[in-house]
Amino acid sequence: MKASGFRKPLRSKLGCDHLEYTRLVYDEPDWMRYQPFLEERGYMLRPRYRPDWVPQMLTPGKIPLECEDAISSKVRFGGPVLDATRISDGAQVVLKMVRTGSMEVHISELLARHPGAKKHAMTVLEIIPMPDDIKRSFLVMPRMRVCNRKPDFRTVREFAEFLQQVLEGLVFLHNQNIAHRDICPNNIVVDASPMIPGGFHFVKENTSDGVHPLKASNPDDPTSPSIKTRTEAGPLNYYLIDFGLSTWYPSFETRALVTGYFGQRAKRIPELSRTIPYDAFKVDMRLLGEMLRKDFLRRYNGLDFVIPLTRRLLRDSPARRPDAAKALAQFLRLVGQMSEEQLNQPIKRSFRLQRRKFSLFVRGLALI
Repeated sequence: MKASGFRKPLRSKLGCDHLEYTRLVYDEPDWMRYQPFLEERGYMLRPRYRPDWVPQMLTPGKIPLECEDAISSKVRFGGPVLDATRISDGAQVVLKMVRTGSMEVHISELLARHPGAKKHAMTVLEIIPMPDDIKRSFLVMPRMRVCNRKPDFRTVREFAEFLQQVLEGLVFLHNQNIAHRDICPNNIVVDASPMIPGGFHFVKENTSDGVHPLKASNPDDPTSPSIKTRTEAGPLNYYLIDFGLSTWYPSFETRALVTGYFGQRAKRIPELSRTIPYDAFKVDMRLLGEMLRKDFLRRYNGLDFVIPLTRRLLRDSPARRPDAAKALAQFLRLVGQMSEEQLNQPIKRSFRLQRRKFSLFVRGLALI
């Protein structure tokens, strides 16, 4: 399907430095082309993707940093994913272009029908066939925030609540005979509405509207765009998302080994192969270990209690890694041995990376 609708740069109106902000890039022309159809189906895209779009930068004195519609999808995604507003109630959603009948669509439909899925995985709100291509559809999903975006985790308890929910989510998926195959922070999201009541921009996530930055919550200034800590926001809900690489089996008995070399952490998984079959469920466990090592133990001081579990998840032999249920049980034992004081201990980002790497190397968690 050819993209159309590229906007020519307005040289007579804008300086050369601003030309790029008037162009639609990557999949943006497709989104503009489908905007009227999506509006008919009840979803409104941001002004940049509407056929009558006139860049705000044409206003005298405006610069790109002051214009929300100067933010292109290339800043973050460069892929067929975009935010929208549901017209009926103003709810923020995400739209994703997918292949009709793909495994991702099939798994999404299975989860949407399962009564327990909403606690652990992102479930679709609607699947909309494209009007001009029966091979493609739009998945409509609630808009969430990537799990490790601001605010940082600040206490052991905040992190423990996060990891427990991730492990419970993996147990749920594996019990449904679904192997995710791409576990990483980008595929774990949090319902951020308690943390950021006023909402945040889809691409520039640390702003409220693409222009105004989010600030720490201040009771004396309740009207400014603000962001609470995870503790201030109360118990949060985390979800697994993106089943584009996932595998599903009708039953435990029909599970089979798979092939394929892909995923955001593929280089760290020893058994991945395009020709030699492997166990996708044990790959999920190694991916979880890689996430803990790289994105949490490497970046935070104060999480050493999870090192024993991480070491087991990182075993090169898939047979020696725990399955999701055993990993959850070990984690709950570790947390159950901690006092309230230990759970409330602060954790901080580590800015001395080389020293942190050496500390983890000594514990058998080398980051090389």
